[in-house]
Amino acid sequence: MFKFLETFMVVYKTRSFSLAAQQLFITQPTVSNQIKQLESQLHTELFERRSRREIMPTKSADILYHRAAKILDSWHDVNTEIMNAEADETQHIRFGISQTVSRILFSKIAKQLKSDFPELSYDVEVSNSEGVLNQLEGYKIDVGIIEKPLVTENINRKSIGKDQLVKAGINTGTWITREPGSGVGYYTDQYFREADIQPKKIIHVNNSGLIRRIVSQGVGQALLSDQDIPENVPAEKLGTNFIRDFYLVNRDENKDDAILQRVEEIIKVAESQN
Repeated sequence: MFKFLETFMVVYKTRSFSLAAQQLFITQPTVSNQIKQLESQLHTELFERRSRREIMPTKSADILYHRAAKILDSWHDVNTEIMNAEADETQHIRFGISQTVSRILFSKIAKQLKSDFPELSYDVEVSNSEGVLNQLEGYKIDVGIIEKPLVTENINRKSIGKDQLVKAGINTGTWITREPGSGVGYYTDQYFREADIQPKKIIHVNNSGLIRRIVSQGVGQALLSDQDIPENVPAEKLGTNFIRDFYLVNRDENKDDAILQRVEEIIKVAESQN
């Protein structure tokens, strides 16, 4: 039931089974099946299928959406209490981070965590920025670090560092970019609008490391962090509109958690060392 609710919340927000599948890293038939099973259990229709790609939530879905977060919140509390009891109160944090953060920042954070909190255990889930936010809302992670400026209800967002984007690669008319929902994808679309660029070809890749390797082979251009430029690849620094923030995001109910406040300080130290 709880997995179905998590899937439902993403479908409700995206208004799309396919986008929900991308963000949850599962197949579209799996998303459709989970929604059907949830509808069967509730004896109601949650989404009106207007076309193959267009769906609209019903009144029942509106009611469920506002209740689902509280249900998942309670379930998360139960899991946390059980985990703490079994772990003899050992602190555990579930991180969700964007791919850029995973490439240029999190290893430094991990080193600092080891130094400052040797008894702390943690897991790390890598996704795009919207995926991290959805995982946070669905209580799959405790804290996220992203670079896309997302805002949503009951989620705290605080800037904890800066990152300069550059245009890297050879101008072949081809651009390599991330998938919708990612920070790099967001800023690449912004760059196309501001520079009035209409690429001859766009290649979408859902892995930042692979984009970097494709650019290094002379296939085309991409926006990359200035801390992640491949060797011997030409790069052009962009304007201040493309200095992006790293954001720490967490739910309202744990905003005063002492360990999270210390994690925020650690992230700032790690980011300053870049």
